[in-house]
Amino acid sequence: MSVTEAVHTRAHVDLAERARRVLPGGATHASRTYDPRIYVARSSGSRKWLIDGTELIDYTMGHGALLLGHAHPAIVAAVQEQVARGTHYGAAHPLEVDWAELIVSLVPSAEKVRFTASGTEAVMLALRVARAATGRDRIVKLQDHFHGWSDAVSPYLDGEGRTRFPVGVPEALGALTTVVRTDDPAGLESTLAGGDVAAVIMEPSGAHYGQLPLDPSFISAARAACTAAGTVLVFDEVVTGFRVAPGGMQSVLGITPEISVLGKVMAGGLPSGAVAGRADLLELLATTIAHPGTFNANPLSAAAGIATLQLVADGAPQRTAESYAVTLASEWTAALASAGVPGTIRRLSSILHIFLGDPSAQARIANAMRAEGIDILNTSAFCSSVHTIADLEQSVTAFARAIVAASTPN
Repeated sequence: MSVTEAVHTRAHVDLAERARRVLPGGATHASRTYDPRIYVARSSGSRKWLIDGTELIDYTMGHGALLLGHAHPAIVAAVQEQVARGTHYGAAHPLEVDWAELIVSLVPSAEKVRFTASGTEAVMLALRVARAATGRDRIVKLQDHFHGWSDAVSPYLDGEGRTRFPVGVPEALGALTTVVRTDDPAGLESTLAGGDVAAVIMEPSGAHYGQLPLDPSFISAARAACTAAGTVLVFDEVVTGFRVAPGGMQSVLGITPEISVLGKVMAGGLPSGAVAGRADLLELLATTIAHPGTFNANPLSAAAGIATLQLVADGAPQRTAESYAVTLASEWTAALASAGVPGTIRRLSSILHIFLGDPSAQARIANAMRAEGIDILNTSAFCSSVHTIADLEQSVTAFARAIVAASTPN
């Protein structure tokens, strides 16, 4: 049975119908609303299996969280050992200290760490710390950069350069956020010159973990402008932290922010986030900022996080994943040329981004890849340290067929 046939089996259809009755849109994440739906029963290494047994090579990798692949034995063992000891103590525990010490040892900006339950929560907390430290209200973000779904980072520029606010974000709140174009460092400097901006937040990789690269000179200019204006520079490394290098994108660039926002890889696939940064800023959480959170540094996430960071600390898994991604990008690029399909493959470390010249084909590529037994996240592929030569060969063959299928009108 092909993957295309599998996703139309009665089991998948029935589950999709049940989901629509109890879940808004039948899904739990904006990126999981594709049709036809797939439902995963289990996963291991570089692969996952649907509820009917259909096997997929996985490049979603937990939305980028699984640098070490699915169900890594060391992470499974750590979580299994911890769950027998307790899932939630409602109190401090040694693992939270061990986990924080690992983060401080790896991330250049991290002098102290406060854990949260997600990357979105970490962004919210980082901006609150910046506002408390500076006594200012305004936030600056860059066009197209993604920092979760909270109100302060949701405004965006439309095609004519006007600030817009998503439905549900009051204009009064959105007005406290200024969106700056990434091709306008002078505009950023001018925005900060008024001395009323608490924080500039950006993805140092460029928007959407490198889909739209950011010129390092812009980041350097932002660093200088923030210093001059007394503004807190926040790097959102939820995706890039520990993936592009043990120290994240900031260690690659050699540019250190006041605060870093972390997530995904840091917990080995379990829920978590963190705000890491300058000690005097983080100490505000011990004096003037109240920050509760039932699942902050919960023992299961901490156990998984410690096991993960111990494994990635020397950079070997990152190098393995990147080497695989280099080869895959080259093969996919060759497939585009061979098929005469306009497009390009953009790579950031172990992350690949697919760009097809035809917007309709771009919209169809994820479904076309799933029909060939490959699961990607929209148009991005997260490579891991456990993808194999067999995965590579199958992925190249599948991509060659998928780009033709995606480029052929129905």
